Order: sequence, then structure tokens, then C-alpha cells
Amino acid sequence: MHAEMPVVFRITLNSFYGRSYSLILREHKLLYSSTRPVTQIIRDPSEEDWRKFWKKTVNRKIWLWSTQYVDKTSSDGSTWSVNIEAGRLTLKSYGSNNYPENFQQFIADVRDLIPGLEFSIC
Repeated sequence: MHAEMPVVFRITLNSFYGRSYSLILREHKLLYSSTRPVTQIIRDPSEEDWRKFWKKTVNRKIWLWSTQYVDKTSSDGSTWSVNIEAGRLTLKSYGSNNYPENFQQFIADVRDLIPGLEFSIC
């Protein structure tokens, strides 16, 4: 496995009222799943795609995110989780109706790995 390939890559976006998405590394490829309608698609980003993605994550400093972002005043809405391990970099973060400052930019970077597929938090 190349240094640019993750060992663990699991991102979930769940909406209480809308669609939910997951992107999970399986056998060196990304398994994309969504609800409403139920969809599963496999994507195989190139080494260059991964290189660009890692560069963006370092520039955005996602590796410094807290482990939790929770708005305790709201019980409905959306939740998300990010679990990534690649080389010496590890990120495990979770949120409920609250996000790191650069979360939307990170999700846009993730969408670049799976062009043409919807992946957003509602």
C-alpha cells in the first residue's frame, strides 16, 4: 500500500429528516452509500487524487479537530463522524448539530474523491 492510501477511512453524514451518506474504505476502494434512494457505488481514486486530498487535509488542519462537536441544546438534526488513519496521521471526530469551522470545506474535498456523487450534510 502506498503512503497516500489510508489504512482506515470512514466518514458518515446522517440527517434525522433527510438523506444519510457513508464513505468507507474497503479493499483499497471507497464504498459510497446513501439513503433515499438506497445507493451503493464503488469508487477507486487515483494516487494523484489521494495526494491532492491529503495536501488539502493538512492545509485545513483537520488533523487538529477535537474528538467531539456536540450541540446539547438540540436532539434532532444531523450527526457526522470521521475516522481516518493514514501513515502517522489519525483523526477520530464526531459531531451532533455542531461542526468544526472548516467542516464544509473538508466535505467538499471528500466530494473531489467521489466526483458526481452527492455527499453533504443537511
